[in-house]
Amino acid sequence: MGNSQSIEKVTTVVQEGIKIYETVKKQQNQDQHQHYEQHYVQQQTSVHYHHSQDVDDDDQYSSLRQRAHEEAEKRNELYAASQAAYQSGDGAEAKQLSIQGHKHDERMKEFNRQAAEYIYAKKNQGRPPNEIDLHGLFVTEASEKVEQAIQRCQSAGMDHLVIIVGKGLHSPGQIAKLKPAIIEL
Repeated sequence: MGNSQSIEKVTTVVQEGIKIYETVKKQQNQDQHQHYEQHYVQQQTSVHYHHSQDVDDDDQYSSLRQRAHEEAEKRNELYAASQAAYQSGDGAEAKQLSIQGHKHDERMKEFNRQAAEYIYAKKNQGRPPNEIDLHGLFVTEASEKVEQAIQRCQSAGMDHLVIIVGKGLHSPGQIAKLKPAIIEL
């Protein structure tokens, strides 16, 4: 009889522990979801792509950047809807909307990757191996290309690399972004 009561007490304690664990885990998941979604909802402001005129005149490049922008807008709308559904207590709907948002985020990244590869290849065709033109690239894209070029030049025994970044005339507020970022590398 004593063993039976001990087993019941242990079972009760274990069940209470499981309930506490599930409650804590649920709260952690909710906090993570809210933090993640807020990050993207804050990025809802319209993004405009400012590039040099010869880049803007390139239909393929402009089309890829525009498609990336459209995917970003869809992503932001879905993340905002996901956040609203979550706050109204509809976790299942929030998750579905979030998954859809992630798909648009991946498409946006792919279109931007294609645009960056396309314009980089076009702008650097025929240039010496120790010179790169970064016009049309976003800061993160340009940083990757610079790191690759530095490694390539070092491997080839070259003692310098010429990096063309522009003056920032086509950036919002005409404030250069590439040059300061590249200097920090």
